[in-house]
Amino acid sequence: MRKLLFFGLLAILISCKNKDINEGEEFRPRAVNDNFEDTHFTKIKVDGVEYILTERDNNNPHEGFGFMAFRANKLMEKQDTIISYIRALQHFQNKIYTRMYEISEDSGQVAFEAKLIEFLKQENKELEELEKEDLVNTSTKDTINDEEE
Repeated sequence: MRKLLFFGLLAILISCKNKDINEGEEFRPRAVNDNFEDTHFTKIKVDGVEYILTERDNNNPHEGFGFMAFRANKLMEKQDTIISYIRALQHFQNKIYTRMYEISEDSGQVAFEAKLIEFLKQENKELEELEKEDLVNTSTKDTINDEEE
C-alpha cells in the first residue's frame, strides 16, 4: 500500500509542472493580404502638410498594424519656400555687408561661401563623431552596482 501511495504521489508531482501562462501565444507575424479598398483613412493637416492615417485591429492583442504617410508635394512646396526665403535674406545681408565694409559684392559673396563651408565642415565633423561613439548604458543603477562590486 505504501509503494502504491508513493508511486501515486510521485506520478502527481511529475505531471504537475509550472507552465508559462503565455505559452503558445508567441508573436507570429504574417503577411497582410487585405483589400484596402474598404479601409477607412483618416486625414489630418499639420502646418499645411496632409497626413493620411489608418489602423487595423484584428481583435487580438498581438495582432494589428498602423500606417501613416504624408503628402510630400505640400512638404516640398514649404521646403522650396523656406530655401527661397533664406536665399533672399542672404542676398540682402550680403548687400549690407559689402556696403558696411566697402567691398565688392563678389568678394562679399566669396566671404559668405567660405564661412558657410567652414560651418558645414564643423557640423559634419560633429555628426561623424556622434556616429563613431559607442553607445553605452550609463544609468545610475549600473553605476551603483559597479561601485558595490
